[in-house]
Amino acid sequence: MAFVLFLFQTATPAPVSSPEKLPAWLTLIYVLGLALVALLLVASLIRLWFGRSAAGVTAPANLSKEIRKRLGATSTNRGLRAWRWLFALVAIAIFGFHVYWARYAAASNPKFQELSYKDLRNRRLSESTLRGWIYDRKGRPLAYYKKDAGGNIVREYPMDSALAHLFGSDRGEPGLERALFGTESGAVPEVWQIIRGETVEQRLNKDYTLTIDRDLQQAVVDQLKGNHGAVVIFNPQTGDVLALYSNPSYSLKETEDEASWIKLDNDKKEKPLLNRALREYYVPGSTFKTLMIYTAFRNNMQNIRFTTSGGFSPEGCGRTITDDNGGCEACGNIGIDVGYQKSSNIYFSFLATQLGGPKIQETAKLLGLGAYDSLTGEGQGRREPEIWNASTNAIKNAIAPTQAWLKAGKHSTRCELMYEGYGQGYASQMTPFQMALLISAAANLDGKLMKPKIELDRAAEVLNPVLTREQAATIRGIMNMVTEGGTGTSAMAPVMAAGIRSGGKTGTAQKAVPVIDPRTGQPQRRIVIEHDPKGRIIGQHEEVVMADKLRSDAWYLSFAPLDRPAISMAVLLEGPGPGISFYGGKNAAPIAAQLILKANALGYFNAPVQTNRAQPVQSPRR
Repeated sequence: MAFVLFLFQTATPAPVSSPEKLPAWLTLIYVLGLALVALLLVASLIRLWFGRSAAGVTAPANLSKEIRKRLGATSTNRGLRAWRWLFALVAIAIFGFHVYWARYAAASNPKFQELSYKDLRNRRLSESTLRGWIYDRKGRPLAYYKKDAGGNIVREYPMDSALAHLFGSDRGEPGLERALFGTESGAVPEVWQIIRGETVEQRLNKDYTLTIDRDLQQAVVDQLKGNHGAVVIFNPQTGDVLALYSNPSYSLKETEDEASWIKLDNDKKEKPLLNRALREYYVPGSTFKTLMIYTAFRNNMQNIRFTTSGGFSPEGCGRTITDDNGGCEACGNIGIDVGYQKSSNIYFSFLATQLGGPKIQETAKLLGLGAYDSLTGEGQGRREPEIWNASTNAIKNAIAPTQAWLKAGKHSTRCELMYEGYGQGYASQMTPFQMALLISAAANLDGKLMKPKIELDRAAEVLNPVLTREQAATIRGIMNMVTEGGTGTSAMAPVMAAGIRSGGKTGTAQKAVPVIDPRTGQPQRRIVIEHDPKGRIIGQHEEVVMADKLRSDAWYLSFAPLDRPAISMAVLLEGPGPGISFYGGKNAAPIAAQLILKANALGYFNAPVQTNRAQPVQSPRR
């Protein structure tokens, strides 16, 4: 309370005509009333513990102590005191509920973030002034204002659908537009600031320069045309996000109309609102062998060799692991280099059983993966805002990736590790964003995983040191074997022809998918009758109908150039449908090859490697 009085004594308030002033006064009165209740409760406790009982006034002194306790105010007020405490606790609970929704829900509650656009105060704040402009890393506008034919000032997006998932709209989950310029940016004034008439420094009209390269982003859009999938491209030395795109996308103009928004949201077949790069889970397939090779080097186990012939089958597992040809594609006594080059399922299944769950778990956590010792559901669907290098929590929350995860730890069995070693089994919940981070660790010259960043003027930050400089160089050499004699050689031929050496890893993985009703666009559902052991019906439940055949998705992880990587990327293509196969080397790798050539044409491979603070682009409004 003294603090509140100090505010009014030292303030020189200016006239305020804000419609929020009355609610601000009411909020302050409520807080003061709650503080008064708390003080009264403390006073009653002090009186109860140290004061003289009122029973002494009404009860004769010659009565025993036990009887005196049961007489007078002690007896008559016991029930009233209990009700008083109950009232106080309820009031505190209600206040805590209010504090949560007013202060913390915007950062931690996805549903609140989706619906916050309906808050009139938020809308008044965001519409009270023109937002700042957003530029790409080369100073070209990505979001700006112009006059339409009727003379109205409108927000324009030159790369509308290409950046829709990053920018977001006033509906649904917040994107960069709301994070940079809306209430998520922290621009809402506090109660005492409204009452005192203080002006709050707004971020609404500040310009921002992103790390995105407009040309590279458009090249990704062109390459994914006609496919469902995602591409993420980093600068592995600084963490700059050069391109991030999910297809199918949508137009930001469509979201201005509520009916169009509802239609987009209900399309469960195409899922245009889903950011596949950040928020969708995929089975990693053979790309997950990259985690195994990191773990082996980190634990000085990279010299393990294994003789491959008919396959690998640990005792008690009941299955023999073979390569894709049904036998061994890399036969004989092979090491980690040939095993990775030829993508040997046999070798990496064996290697995982030798590494063990705890070592794999340790490496996974350094890479930002959720590595759990059991399948309790912990971490599944959790967002990772802390992984970003950003100026505000609003930005981190708006583009927070869903945490990729695997089962690995001291309770991992040999049979589980056998599957995880080559990217199947419980190693099945990866995002394209996470897989781009995975290869970025080896592509970094010092073997460090940099925190991804979207604001160009942010200094580079290290998430975790994963490898030593020497280990990273050796692993890059092994990854180069994939593109010059391994599973990615054919697709990388145009890159080699241009004189560019690169590294990579192919991957093909199967995923169970639901059957979509063509009339509604929704997953088909069916009623399942539950029976007890004697065959009697005990209940029923509804479940999604899954396709009889698995969908085959294609991966390619890549970096270039070999000697000083300037880009690292993950390409993910969803298979066209159940039973139709896509392959990493055949379908995803050619896209990566074209993006490498585009990055070279844009001058990324000729520029000096950035390892220090990125400089902001100084570009006037146009």
